[in-house]
Amino acid sequence: MARLQADRHRPPARHVLIYLVRHGETVWNQAGRQQGQLDSPLTAKGVEQARAAGRFLQRILPEELDVVLETSPLGRARATAELVAVELHIGDRDIRSSPLLMEHALGAWEGLTYTEIDDRFPGARQAREADKWHYVVDGGESYALASERARRWLAGCTAPLTVAVTHEMMSRAIQGAYASLSPAETLARSHPQDRLYRLDGGKIAEMVIAQR
Repeated sequence: MARLQADRHRPPARHVLIYLVRHGETVWNQAGRQQGQLDSPLTAKGVEQARAAGRFLQRILPEELDVVLETSPLGRARATAELVAVELHIGDRDIRSSPLLMEHALGAWEGLTYTEIDDRFPGARQAREADKWHYVVDGGESYALASERARRWLAGCTAPLTVAVTHEMMSRAIQGAYASLSPAETLARSHPQDRLYRLDGGKIAEMVIAQR
């Protein structure tokens, strides 16, 4: 009975709603270059994708909740977040930056196409595919390490409503950590640039961004 009384006085768990946004298309996306934690600017298409994401969010977000807008500090994500912020009427100074949202580091592969990787590091891509969860590119990180970052970010995500601008591989890791997916299930996730992912109640919902 004493324990029941104590439970009655325990504050209820706060409901946390998260929307994951991937940065808009970049010059290196177009060229097929691995970005990792290097950077390239948004294309004109990428700018419009970011604006469309902001407009879509402005229509669907619950009006009764204040929005926390958080972004990876990498330039392509920051530029996307600033465009989203305009549509959500959030000032640039109110955009939070978290290194935990940075893209999965690809070390020596960053800036290279798959052809260039194969020329410089013969057999490396095949070795990575054989154990993608644990493989570490020289100077980079494994998906297992990226998943740990994702868990740390989620643990600190306590606001009732957060919009997070991140990257495809990191979004994959966040989705996997959030829903307690296996490594294989996590690696099977994706994040196209015309999608948002809503994380709510332990479930993940994919949302197609309406362009107008």
